[in-house]
Amino acid sequence: MAEQEKGMTIFLDVFRRADKNDDGALSMEEFKSFFSDGVLGCDDLENLFREIDTHKTNNLDTGELCTYFSKHLGAFKEIFGAVEDMNKSISKALTSTSQVYPKSSFMEQFTIRFLMREILNQMAALQRPVEAASDAIDENAVTERGGVPQAMQTESSRPAGIVPGRVARRARRQLSTQTSMPEGSGPLTAQIERLRNLVDKLENKVNFEGISEEQVDIQNEQTMILVRRQLAINEEHDKAFRDSLRKYIEGSNITDGCLHLSVRTYSGSNMFVLYEMWEDQDAWKGHSSSSLAKSFQHSNIDNLETPEQLTTMPIPSSWWKRDE
Repeated sequence: MAEQEKGMTIFLDVFRRADKNDDGALSMEEFKSFFSDGVLGCDDLENLFREIDTHKTNNLDTGELCTYFSKHLGAFKEIFGAVEDMNKSISKALTSTSQVYPKSSFMEQFTIRFLMREILNQMAALQRPVEAASDAIDENAVTERGGVPQAMQTESSRPAGIVPGRVARRARRQLSTQTSMPEGSGPLTAQIERLRNLVDKLENKVNFEGISEEQVDIQNEQTMILVRRQLAINEEHDKAFRDSLRKYIEGSNITDGCLHLSVRTYSGSNMFVLYEMWEDQDAWKGHSSSSLAKSFQHSNIDNLETPEQLTTMPIPSSWWKRDE
């Protein structure tokens, strides 16, 4: 289309998600895989594909997809326009909040968290009636078309765990408090997840309740060092890396000045993150130049897929003592 209609950018995102091989065109198989909803049969989907394919190329482009849906938006046209505006507003608000929040006062941070939770509640309230209506329509459609073969999906055509229609929505509702939304969720759900994740990050920081401002002499302030090491391992060297990591942790734990070590891994990923807490800068520097640390770094040259990412941050020593 020469000029993008209000609300149609949503369908550019739909196209991107449906275009699994990122070639800028939807094949018949990609179309059937993405748009099968548990109601339409293969013949229905093929007929719909040919109807949308006005250029008769046996592939769909973004213009054809947007043109088709723009003719059928009806009462939803205004909603899609509002969702488009909301996406922009939320992205702007989240970016601003991530910059402003750390510099805000204790009570200002509370207010920000409250406002974000309330936005989250309002968006979830909007989503629930739409899901209920969609579930009812889906169930009615399945009943009316009983006996008509439904389009099947291959495992490779859709990411694992994603199923179309009402089943997916029910699964997402069950997973919403446990994990991030899977690929294929709608813009409203995606924005709800973005807000939920940011609120979680803001609320799960160190609890300073009951602690007033601490005035210290900058010349005498004592700090410990928090070290974060991000390690993307080469899967072929998984065993070798784990052996090297075990030796490093065992050696570090008995090193003077080491307060704590923790390893975090991520399911479905080759990423390891190692957190180290050292008594002070001198303890960390001394450890970094030790044969133990150098041996671990040397082994990582062969075991890592990409170079290690290491960051350090000083933290008031009084915080650690307060937790004892």
